Amino acid sequence: MMKTTQISILARIYGNVNADETIGNRITIKKFYSSEGEVLPFVSARAIKYAIRKALKEKGFDIDPFVIEKKEMKDSGDPIKYIDNDLFGFMVPYKGEKKGKGESIKRQAPIAISYLKAIKNTPVTVEFGARFPREDTLKINKKDSEEKNTEDLNPVPFEIEVADFIGRLNVVIYDYIGKFTKEEIANVQNKNILTEDKNGYYTLSKNERERRLRAFLEILLTPRYVLPRRTNSLNIPEYKVAVITLNKDGVLPIYQYLDYRKVGEVDIEKLRKLKSICEEVGSEIYIIDYEGWVKEDIIPKIGIKEAIDKIVNHLL
Repeated sequence: MMKTTQISILARIYGNVNADETIGNRITIKKFYSSEGEVLPFVSARAIKYAIRKALKEKGFDIDPFVIEKKEMKDSGDPIKYIDNDLFGFMVPYKGEKKGKGESIKRQAPIAISYLKAIKNTPVTVEFGARFPREDTLKINKKDSEEKNTEDLNPVPFEIEVADFIGRLNVVIYDYIGKFTKEEIANVQNKNILTEDKNGYYTLSKNERERRLRAFLEILLTPRYVLPRRTNSLNIPEYKVAVITLNKDGVLPIYQYLDYRKVGEVDIEKLRKLKSICEEVGSEIYIIDYEGWVKEDIIPKIGIKEAIDKIVNHLL
């Protein structure tokens, strides 16, 4: 049996956190369109993983710097040295003699992260702005602009699409953090620190596995990560509610049951259904109520530290 932990989080996001493309002078925001015509802005899983990688680096972990070959950036494929290769998986070309040309080594990530997508239809508005020449630029270009083109000194207008929405982030954590198959470490040099278990996996020490899992959970559940585009605006998700399930085998269809009726109040009836699903299969379920959105004590409420302890003890 493969033990798992599932986490679903309601969070508020605002601004243009994860820009899509530039059309003319407008920077658009990433968004889905539902079959009912709803506009659902989102933050991509890649952007969230990028932010978590930065936070892990700030905690002192080594992060994959990527290998540059033929003007392409590729994963290093070393889950022993680089924590993100362990947690988020990788794919690298095989360097041994047994594999055929073009074949690669893949590690299925023990941590899967979804989009952070708006739950309800969200209006997208446009923020207008302009880039003005700075004083130093004016001094440097003054002579040239007088002789050639004074338009260089005019402000450059632009538009940014922004949205304010409550979205849901879903995460699945499997129990093989710090555990690798023989193939996954085929290109790795420092294999001597691993031990082989009875199931044929090569594992890091329990202390190191726990250190990695705790670091990730502290960053995710607090939260302690800053979403991209911080050059234009600072955005840390504002968590409202998190649901955590500890499953004995595999995953459960739980994510659609964390919802809200209105701002400040979760959908209690859906939480009742969620509790019933977990009870039927013997999964433990807990809630972190960050801002008092859960009005009834249907599911046990715990703090962030207690939640981390329970997840670590369950998976490791």
